[in-house]
Formats: sequence, C-alpha cells, structure tokens
Amino acid sequence: MDIQQTIDSLRKVLEGVIVPGVESLRLRLDTVEKSLQENGHRLDRLDGCMDHLSGRMDFLAERMDEGFARVDARIDALGSGINSRLDALTAAMLNIRQPTYPDLVLTRLEKLEREVQELRKP
Repeated sequence: MDIQQTIDSLRKVLEGVIVPGVESLRLRLDTVEKSLQENGHRLDRLDGCMDHLSGRMDFLAERMDEGFARVDARIDALGSGINSRLDALTAAMLNIRQPTYPDLVLTRLEKLEREVQELRKP
C-alpha cells in the first residue's frame, strides 16, 4: 500500500465517520442557539411584565397609604367627638347630682359615672 492509498483511505474514513458527526453537532448547536434566543426573548418579556407589575404594586401601596391616612383622620375626629360628648354627659350628671334626689337616683348616677370613666380608658 502506498502513501496515496493510505491518504485516500483516511479521507474516506474522515468523510464517512467524522464529517457526519460534525454535521450532527452543528445541527444540534443551531437548535440550542435558537432555543436560547427564544428563551431570551421570553425572559425579556417576563422582565417587562415584572416591571409593569412592580409599578402597579407601588401605585396600589400609595393608594392604600392615602386611604389609611383618611381613615385614621376620621377615627381621630370621631374619637374627639365622643370625648366631648362624654365630657358634656359627665358635666350634666354632676349638675344633676343634688342631695335632694332619692338615693336610688344618686346610686344610678354614680354607676353611670363609673361606666363613662370606663369608656374613657384607652
């Protein structure tokens, strides 16, 4: 066997075994690259959706804070109104208390005063 025949034999082996393997690898790499590109686009879209969702959540948090502030202000206003009414009631009870009233009325007034004091406790 001469050198030319050996070269031709090696060429046939290379063309028959290695070239199809290389071509198969190239096709697989093309498929992987295409998949990576598609996944990259999907990730970009998902990232955009997450940014949009984050913005909406921030907006919602601001609205909730504003709403809670309004509710707190209303509660404070109602609390001060109740306190002023309790003060007026206490003053009225003290003005009504006179020794000429029967003991039953005085006892009921004292009980009512204690109940008002209990309502004032935080």
